[in-house]
Amino acid sequence: MSAPDPAAINRLLDAGDIEAAREALSQVPRSEEAFVVVRVKLELYEGSLPPLAAIQQLVQLMRRLPDFPGAKELYQEASNMSYQTRQSSMAHSHPPPPVTGDDEK
Repeated sequence: MSAPDPAAINRLLDAGDIEAAREALSQVPRSEEAFVVVRVKLELYEGSLPPLAAIQQLVQLMRRLPDFPGAKELYQEASNMSYQTRQSSMAHSHPPPPVTGDDEK
């Protein structure tokens, strides 16, 4: 993969190729916000990021950018993983509403 993009890395993760996804992400600076969801997904899948920590990161992202590609889906997946490992309840399975202008004071 010469120039990785988030969608290609996401496909690698969905196919279970964690090594290739890790290698592709190693070519991208951590500061590249376009890759934040696939970074969280990789860390979640490899077990270095617990589901509740992934949820927290995704909530922060979705509050700033409610329509960030893949964030809501990964949030739901992390929430299900958290519920299955008894770290959470189904009451926490819905993403919060986006922050509005009134909340940003």
